[in-house]
Amino acid sequence: MASQQRKILMFNHEFPPIGGGGGQVSYFLGKHYASAGHDVHLITSQFRDCAKTEEVAGIHVHRVRSLRKNPNVCAVHEMLTYAVSSSIYGLRFAKKFKPDIVQVFFGIPAGGGAFLLQKFKNVPYVVFLGGRDVPRPNPDPPYYRWLYMLLKPIIRTIWDNAAAVVACSDGLRNLARTTDTNLKIDVIPDGLDLASFESGQRKVNPKTVRCLAIGRLIPRKGFQFLIRALPQILDKVSHNFEIEIIGDGPYQEELIGLAENLGVTFYVHFTGTVPYSELPQKYREADIFILPSLAEGMPLVVLEAMGTGLPIIASRVQGIDELVAEDVNGALFDAGDVDGLASCLVQLINAGEKRVEMGKASTEKVIPYDWKNIADTYLALYEDILL
Repeated sequence: MASQQRKILMFNHEFPPIGGGGGQVSYFLGKHYASAGHDVHLITSQFRDCAKTEEVAGIHVHRVRSLRKNPNVCAVHEMLTYAVSSSIYGLRFAKKFKPDIVQVFFGIPAGGGAFLLQKFKNVPYVVFLGGRDVPRPNPDPPYYRWLYMLLKPIIRTIWDNAAAVVACSDGLRNLARTTDTNLKIDVIPDGLDLASFESGQRKVNPKTVRCLAIGRLIPRKGFQFLIRALPQILDKVSHNFEIEIIGDGPYQEELIGLAENLGVTFYVHFTGTVPYSELPQKYREADIFILPSLAEGMPLVVLEAMGTGLPIIASRVQGIDELVAEDVNGALFDAGDVDGLASCLVQLINAGEKRVEMGKASTEKVIPYDWKNIADTYLALYEDILL
């Protein structure tokens, strides 16, 4: 824990009510920093009628022009406008605020302002790596491959000038090292609010096994593989089942059409966006959580599902394979492997008492990930930098 009050400035192009897990990370860290007595300001994207300035959970939120149109997906040109606007605003605001340290969530597009503050004001900054901000082979969407080639020198410059670079998982750190081999990268995982996402009681043999999936409806989240897996499990499962998919995004109509073409609409329900405050109850009403993603950093939805006592079916990608142990608290399959996903579904839908025991193992495994512990780790890192 920090020994004195610090002025902390954060940059993130996403913050509730827009974006996904990365925005939630900045919300929970900022909330805990503020509750620990620090003066916390966040520069994020303006969106529709959101207030340009307001206080949220003790965080002073500043929203700058970004041309963002969709709450779930941010286009490249929208990120670029945020990068420019936040850099200009950050330089001006820092003259008055005089931050001790800057926290960047995603080096691209949020790192430019921090880099300029380090160069012109000698303010140290920390970069959080969360997923798609790290160059990778075979990205989704595919054109990111060319974008990474163009931006890689900028990404390396932002990383190399940071006081610290933090990845949210070991797998993401290993991926980042393919871009910058000699860079020192710390690992601090994402977290969850254990008080909100507490475990519920579940039946060994419910009338219907309820499967839950949460995420933006974009190809990278892999819900198309989940739907394609359903026809081959119908005659193999010993229980009735249903799948609820929570989230919105541009891929929704294609997913609905796929379910119709495969004749599995009876089993799949698209709920749309659910307020974050209502998600704990959605988890507690489920029996299995599914995330068939093609790429992740460390998904908050898996942590939240584990906190509520759910066994996990997930793809074997960065961050997930550090949370889910095969046959202990869930089942893993290779990303994009429809047959492997189908096998996992059959295994857990039919598991009965074993499924409930897996859920209890999830609850035990996630205890160290409480947001307060994670925030304290970041604050200790800041103090080491500022000494």
